[in-house]
Amino acid sequence: MLAWPGSSLSFWESLFIVAGSVTKTTDVPRTGPRSPLRVWRAIARLNVGGPARHVMILNTGLAQRGMTTLLVHGSLTRGENALAGTPDEERLAVEYVAALGRSLSFFQDLRAFLQLLRSMRRFQPDVVHTHTAKAGALGRAAAALYNMPRRRPRRCSVVHTFHGHVFSGYFGPTGSAAARFVERLLARTADAIVVISERQRVDIVERYRIAPSTKVRVIPLGLRLESLLALEPDAPSLRQDLSIPPDAIVFGFMGRFAPIKSLATLIEAFAGVAAKVPRAHLLLVGDGETRGSVEAQAMRSYAASRIHFLGWQTDLPRVLATMDVGVLTSRNEGTPVALIETLAAGRPVVATNVGGVADVVDDGETGLLVSAEDTEAFAAAMLRVAQDSHLRHAMGERGRATVLRFDHRRLTDDIAGLYEQLVAERRAG
Repeated sequence: MLAWPGSSLSFWESLFIVAGSVTKTTDVPRTGPRSPLRVWRAIARLNVGGPARHVMILNTGLAQRGMTTLLVHGSLTRGENALAGTPDEERLAVEYVAALGRSLSFFQDLRAFLQLLRSMRRFQPDVVHTHTAKAGALGRAAAALYNMPRRRPRRCSVVHTFHGHVFSGYFGPTGSAAARFVERLLARTADAIVVISERQRVDIVERYRIAPSTKVRVIPLGLRLESLLALEPDAPSLRQDLSIPPDAIVFGFMGRFAPIKSLATLIEAFAGVAAKVPRAHLLLVGDGETRGSVEAQAMRSYAASRIHFLGWQTDLPRVLATMDVGVLTSRNEGTPVALIETLAAGRPVVATNVGGVADVVDDGETGLLVSAEDTEAFAAAMLRVAQDSHLRHAMGERGRATVLRFDHRRLTDDIAGLYEQLVAERRAG
């Protein structure tokens, strides 16, 4: 065994000491090899967003099924809010690794990698499941090293979920090519790759050739939508607090203020709509790195007095009760949780036809889809739904029926079944 000269410690154990310990740990009791599955999961950060909510809902569901779970997560970046309903509140076993944040740093990433590997060795998982790009890269690399000295029946099965991808819209040509190259290498370390929509499967398998089709499983998101499905037309809203008239047409965006969301397109499109529909208002719910520039653009807009910045909100039913139409102008998306929630509340959607959006929104039936960064087309679609109350109502009702497939219990069943299949195949040798 490789060791430091004059030391009884292995090379990797010595590196663990250099790296330091995990800053916060909730211990998980050890069990025998044939006990309920031990599932180790990692995500870069538990911010307000779709991937973090997906992970929390799934971890809770798996624990309720009797699986022993450990959730590893990193630190938030500036401008991000923590997800409501923390792991402690859900009584989930958790480890916090500060170096597992969003930003890239060789030494911080190396430290995070070593801490993840140490965590795996201590937990001894049957399944390692990673989420998001950075946690997915470091987690899968750590799992490959963890498995290396073990016989096949004692190895962990490795799963990665693509909630979206960074192969377009995030970097330039060189950066995108590098991201694709790295992901192709990492895909070889995984036993299964989960995508959350059929269009995302096409991207991963055919368009970018990240992984073979035999490894890729389509498992849609699962969310707790009961309170939104039950939302009544006269439910309490924020209109009075925001001085929005009862008969106003309110468009609403919910999400991160980030370049990929192209909120400049939304502000410009809304200005065109507001010039023709005096009772139109726009809610912007969220926060992030581009908020300053978006607010500055809004202040210069013709419709500045009708654009409302709400920051992050915890009372989602109240926010959606305020809105008539959900809007999204992203240049790239996975499966946008905000649109699923908007449809569950009985509201139609106007969105760009990117990523997995069309797997959620049926164009012409539950909303209207347009090309990315086509401001005129987006404004025309907004104007159409603003001027047709019958269309809004019909699309909203159809939307509620279509989102029933995004149930959180179905998600847990699908993922648990995948784990059990992979582990059974590994144990059979």
